[in-house]
Amino acid sequence: MNQATSQQQSHRFLVVDDHEAILEGTVPALKDQYPTVRILTAQDRRTAQYLIDQFHPTLVVIDLSLPEDPGSIANPEIGIQLLEALMRYERAQKPNILVLSTNVKPLVRLTPMINIYEGGFAAMDKSRPIREMLKLVDLALRGSISLPPEVRSRPEFDSKWLEVLTLKFQQGLSDRAIRERMGIGERTLRNYWIRIQDAMGILDDPDLDVRVQIELAARKTGLIH
Repeated sequence: MNQATSQQQSHRFLVVDDHEAILEGTVPALKDQYPTVRILTAQDRRTAQYLIDQFHPTLVVIDLSLPEDPGSIANPEIGIQLLEALMRYERAQKPNILVLSTNVKPLVRLTPMINIYEGGFAAMDKSRPIREMLKLVDLALRGSISLPPEVRSRPEFDSKWLEVLTLKFQQGLSDRAIRERMGIGERTLRNYWIRIQDAMGILDDPDLDVRVQIELAARKTGLIH
């Protein structure tokens, strides 16, 4: 058993959507891509909250428009409330999140929370192809943030990321020293590095040092001197 398979077996995904047709498309696609991951489903907020508290899923795929409980009418406000609750979890229990919805614009209200979230967070219109969803699942599992243009509330390159680059490549601080200087945890800094790499379009390459590639790109674009 390789390491990737072993890690998958310890993961659980939860898909939350009140439309059977969506579940019937999303769940098989996830099973094909992540064959050893246990995939749970819920069709209302109350059931989803119970499963989250019971199983602490690695990834939550959620539609914004949800009913509060079986038989209730779906409402985007219910999905927003569930997302707010998820993002307030203790650090070790924060799941990675992918929002799939016919209307992602209500997420604008949550962008301040999303931009500092310590897990992965992605969003897309649920009418987009399944292959795009799977790409965003991968990004979210890496701890990256990926939001459509209508949701972003500020430039893609966050000021905290720039501070990390400055402390690392202009002041020569170690990751431990950077965490102490910025008052952040190990997971937060790791997520910053992943998001910096993604924002700069730097791909993983076993022959290249990612940090060196980040420094070269940051100097080339003028982010650091």
